[in-house]
Amino acid sequence: MECGTARGRSTSSPSRRRLARAPSAFRFFGIVPRSGVLAGLLAFAVGCTPPANRTIARLTAESEVRQAQRERFEAMTTQDVAALDTLLDDEMNYVSTSADLQSKPQFIATIRKQTLVYESIAPVEVKVRVYDGLALATGRAEMRVRNAAGVSSFGVRFTEVYLRRDGQWLLTAWETTPSKS
Repeated sequence: MECGTARGRSTSSPSRRRLARAPSAFRFFGIVPRSGVLAGLLAFAVGCTPPANRTIARLTAESEVRQAQRERFEAMTTQDVAALDTLLDDEMNYVSTSADLQSKPQFIATIRKQTLVYESIAPVEVKVRVYDGLALATGRAEMRVRNAAGVSSFGVRFTEVYLRRDGQWLLTAWETTPSKS
């Protein structure tokens, strides 16, 4: 014998019959939609969904930040200080794995003088979050650098902050910590 029937007759109430005809999400929560309720919930859900153009703008901004990061790493590994000058915010703070703090002019001087040469930078697991005019990127990178002590390879975890100025994403903060590979 089926639930809700006795000898072929329905023993369910009118509200139980409405629940049986309700969409599965409503049945799961035991909600019996009345006239207009479903339309109201649908309007609420649509109103709470971000517009497609906002989603597209966020994805575009994330892509632009990733491109800015690639360009900066390329400029660092090729010692292109002219490109670095356009990719870094004038108020940038750069904190290395040894906790040294450098300003934009100090960082560019380090690259120009080849005090530290970035031979390779390979970022992985990069996550970018975009806010109004600000982007935060976190991830890991494998680096190979050369300095007076020789060549060394190591892994880092990093946090980057980008600002959008004059339509361009500029690095304004970089901080790394050594990571276990």
